[in-house]
Amino acid sequence: MNLGSHLVSINQHMLKGYAMSQTPPAVNGSEGDNPELMYKGLGHVVRALHDALTWVGADEILAEASNEFPSARERLNHVAALTEKAANIVLATVENTLPLQQNITKKSDGFLTELSTQDLTSLSKEQLIDIITRSSSFIHETKTSSLATEKALTDIMMAQDFQDLTGQLIKKVVTLLERTEKDLLGLLISGAPDGAISSKKKEDLLAGPGAVGGVQLNQESVDDLLSDLGF
Repeated sequence: MNLGSHLVSINQHMLKGYAMSQTPPAVNGSEGDNPELMYKGLGHVVRALHDALTWVGADEILAEASNEFPSARERLNHVAALTEKAANIVLATVENTLPLQQNITKKSDGFLTELSTQDLTSLSKEQLIDIITRSSSFIHETKTSSLATEKALTDIMMAQDFQDLTGQLIKKVVTLLERTEKDLLGLLISGAPDGAISSKKKEDLLAGPGAVGGVQLNQESVDDLLSDLGF
């Protein structure tokens, strides 16, 4: 499945889950929430979450033991802030450095044109001194611009140090999503209608090696489970 169709599938499951969560109870039903609609809505949300995690390769990440997890929104906002800061530094540095390089290019072209159109052997001493003086000034200016460009490149390189931190934050968010997926799968399994999952498969999923909430289920097991439940 390509990226476009994969995202469409995820979006459809999310929309179905949301729509079901917003469906009012039937007039002739109980006044409480409709358990069947809630169950189906939850199932579509789990399918969308699982497909999203599978697409980014999160199904291979081991759960990280931790007692405290800041909210995923806070982590992602921090990642966005760090990325924006680095992008602003790079853009500002390039904007400040580009005119220096453009000036060097312009003056270089001028000197090349002047030297190529004149017979240096026919120039007077005063004219030669003028060319040498301007050439010396240009060399000093070029050196200054080169040093400024070197510093700018260093600043750009240093601005990329956010990648290590954001990478760690994103991995923790993925781990949090993975745990959420496991918890939702556990709810689906526990609340599944009779006969939706074989007794042995349900027992294997809820207890022992590979249990939801214990050792991570592999992608095939989750796909099979969701398919058995009709999602």
